[in-house]
Amino acid sequence: MSHKHLLAIGLILVVATGAMLPAYAGEDHDHASHGAAEEEVSRGPHGGRLLGDEDFALEITIYETGVPPEFRVYPFENGRPVDPTEVALSIGLHRFGGRVDEIGFRKRETYLVGDREVEEPHSFVVDLKATRAGEDHRWRYESWEGRTEISPEAAEASGIAIETAGAATIRTTLALHGRIVPNDERLARVAPRYAGIVQEAKKRIGERVGKGDVLAVVESNESLRSYEIRSPIAGTVLERDLAPGEFVDGDHAIYTVGELSTVWLDLFVHPSEAGRLRTGQPVTVEVEVAEGDAAATAAGELVYLSPVGSERTQTIVVRAELPNADGRLRPGFFATARIVVEETEVAVAVRPEALQSFRDWDVVYLTDGKVFQAMPVEIGRRDSEWVEIRSGVEPGERYAARGSFVVKADVGKSGATHEH
Repeated sequence: MSHKHLLAIGLILVVATGAMLPAYAGEDHDHASHGAAEEEVSRGPHGGRLLGDEDFALEITIYETGVPPEFRVYPFENGRPVDPTEVALSIGLHRFGGRVDEIGFRKRETYLVGDREVEEPHSFVVDLKATRAGEDHRWRYESWEGRTEISPEAAEASGIAIETAGAATIRTTLALHGRIVPNDERLARVAPRYAGIVQEAKKRIGERVGKGDVLAVVESNESLRSYEIRSPIAGTVLERDLAPGEFVDGDHAIYTVGELSTVWLDLFVHPSEAGRLRTGQPVTVEVEVAEGDAAATAAGELVYLSPVGSERTQTIVVRAELPNADGRLRPGFFATARIVVEETEVAVAVRPEALQSFRDWDVVYLTDGKVFQAMPVEIGRRDSEWVEIRSGVEPGERYAARGSFVVKADVGKSGATHEH
């Protein structure tokens, strides 16, 4: 009887464990990883992939219950277990990007165990070499997980944008709420020089005035002669406190004129956060304006931190100065500000849109132009533009920065599975 017939018989025998070895179908590739039926991969009594050559076979498993993932390999001859010490075994895992993990083996109980962890993802080409009784046996198969192929043309049509991972600046911000007020350094509070009776009030609230424009005419009580009260600056009338026929004197301002090309934003911060603030820090502001209009935005910097706190609110006032050339930052409006309190240079960062979930991981989809591979990552600091990657992605690697959800969906359709 030939060796091949002996193998066919041996593989259907009940082994010492009482389990049945299925008939071996010859050298195999991981068709299951592309969505084909799982039974196309021959399985051994421990649920692992079964590889055979003449009368010699190996069952390859990845064990990860209570331990980091490790290869456990069970040798058989004619369907019966073989002493693991009779087999010299090595495996090379060819991963995305050209990396190769070399794994050696030693005996443990009734199997051979790998000498290093099988790192996630379990997506690789397995190159296996076994030697027994002076005979070499070689197998090579694919085991994909979280992997798919999308042509550059299809990726572009699907809105997938590719960027290169690299260094970036992560900005830690503090969100505060406050109110727009006039820049007090650009206000003019106008009072009459001589007490008297208002004959004319020429300007209304909200009206723009030039420097030297007449605001009001008052008849002096002393001379009974009329004199003009003029604006000392160009700006907008913010307050008016007079009416024709009313008595006014120098103790009270009758007009307030403000130059609103810059405004202040008074923000209210809890004492526990105040230590993170200092003058000169950049501030970005968003203000809700009239319904239907886009929010007004501006960028400025902190110019003042109050040395005292509010007894009523138990907060501290900090102030930002903002440009307001278009006049959309109107005094009285409430605003939300974000203040950069820390800037950190990181070695590797990706766009926030690149992050997806896969199994229990945060992943980034790396690409070589056609193949996309889910890569588990450890996330560090983040802001609205960047997410720090502490492990999983190297500088210079290309990734799906936008449209990564399309890649994730395609991985789901490809059926790439986690093989044990």
